[in-house]
Amino acid sequence: MSCKKTIAIAAPAVALLVGILAAAAFLAGCGIGIGPTQEFTVNEGLTGAAVTDVRVSMGAGKLSVQPGGSGLVSGVIRYNVAAWKPQVTRTDSAVTVKQGTTKGLSGAASNVVNDWQLKLGGAPVRLAVTAGAYEGTYELGGLSLQGLSIKDGASKTKVSFSSPNPSRMDSLTYETGASSVSLTGLADANFKNMSFRGGAGTFAFDFSGQLRSDASVSISAGVGSVQITVPAGTAAKVVVKGTLTNVSRQGTWTVAGKDHSTQAAGGKSPGKMLTITVNMDVGNLTLITS
Repeated sequence: MSCKKTIAIAAPAVALLVGILAAAAFLAGCGIGIGPTQEFTVNEGLTGAAVTDVRVSMGAGKLSVQPGGSGLVSGVIRYNVAAWKPQVTRTDSAVTVKQGTTKGLSGAASNVVNDWQLKLGGAPVRLAVTAGAYEGTYELGGLSLQGLSIKDGASKTKVSFSSPNPSRMDSLTYETGASSVSLTGLADANFKNMSFRGGAGTFAFDFSGQLRSDASVSISAGVGSVQITVPAGTAAKVVVKGTLTNVSRQGTWTVAGKDHSTQAAGGKSPGKMLTITVNMDVGNLTLITS
């Protein structure tokens, strides 16, 4: 088998599993030199900037991002491919934690270790993550995030805001491929604008939390399913674009053409408004008030 051969991503339900199994055979054929597991310590102090850009770049593996870090960003990265040894670079306003190389690799075999456990401190940051076929767990509650960007390949990812973001987030963007993605506590993210673009997959958006200002959301998805959950007391309007006709509703929604509004949105004093635009042609859209 040639080491130049690429690995295709399968359908959403089995994409991650097939990608991992295919990559295992690929890695075995290329002899990438799996060795003993090593640990790389990240311990980056604060920069002099009022807001710091924290950039995380990795290939296949596992990534956890949580609050509770010392300084700006801290944690431990475990890996057993020497070429994957992470690198940290920093300027006066940015810190980048990057995997050494992902050349020729598009997945992880069962005996390959690439486990990133990172924690952010309490300083205001703009967090940007790029990753390959990986499993991601993000608990971002309470962090002072002024921007969030996640871009990954075939992934199984959970993003949660369990407590309010004390900063106003100008932009939250997420771009993914054939994936399973769940985002919860999104009202507590305190974003102004949110953009999500996904390929084939299963995508769930839970806007629980306290909506402190008007917010707009754009969701584009390929073949698959999208679930949107809005608390019953939140004023929200969902605008469906594209040719999608398979829209199901749970709870109380007011329907006018392709517009779906919560009961709170129709009140005399609706308060802050959440406007969600969904662009789909094929798949299933489920709207839930809870």
